[in-house]
Amino acid sequence: MASMEALLLLGIAAFYLFDTALLLYRDEVVFAQCGRRWRASIGAGFMLAGRYPVLPALLSPGAPVFRSTWGASVQGHPPAADLILPVVGPLRWPARLIALLLFLALPLALLVNLDPRLMLGLLGLLYLVSSLSVAYVARRRAILGLSRKDIAAIAFDVIACPPFAINLVRRITLRCGLAVPAGEFAVAMLDADAHARLLRVLGARNGLAADGVDRDQGDLPSSEGESP
Repeated sequence: MASMEALLLLGIAAFYLFDTALLLYRDEVVFAQCGRRWRASIGAGFMLAGRYPVLPALLSPGAPVFRSTWGASVQGHPPAADLILPVVGPLRWPARLIALLLFLALPLALLVNLDPRLMLGLLGLLYLVSSLSVAYVARRRAILGLSRKDIAAIAFDVIACPPFAINLVRRITLRCGLAVPAGEFAVAMLDADAHARLLRVLGARNGLAADGVDRDQGDLPSSEGESP
């Protein structure tokens, strides 16, 4: 494989990692549905640019991801998760297909010097799946509470940069947000062990007791009063 082709594949992986990564304030948590289970994360144990990096559902294309501030009230009137999830559920399969095309089919095609006409067909399939996925979302934007501006922004990102199309579902769910506080969502979606573990790591990071009593605010960054 030529060096330029290798750089192309590295670029695809880099764009996907960049799009997947989130930087969290100390009081933020992300919930990701990996398979049938929900997982929660408050980020890595180190800081990057003053916040905690996390790669939620990195190996689960099409996974819904929600981001919320722990202990904060809900802003606005986002649609409930039980309305969002059935709508975005069918988009898991296009996301997985796009991931296979980018990380399996394309490298193999470059490795064997696939005929240019077949290569164009592969790229055409990639853009067709991405475009149909965006059209599906656009037709259901009212249910998801998305504006035309939101759809236009999502469409531009997904079609202009194919690796971003793998994360179409997370783009939607992150824009929608949670209709309930993070604590309530955690109780409803996480199993007992995962919920207890989340409370422990949140308490350790923020100096909070399990009952919410503040022991030491310290000087770590918080999302309060700042834009994420």
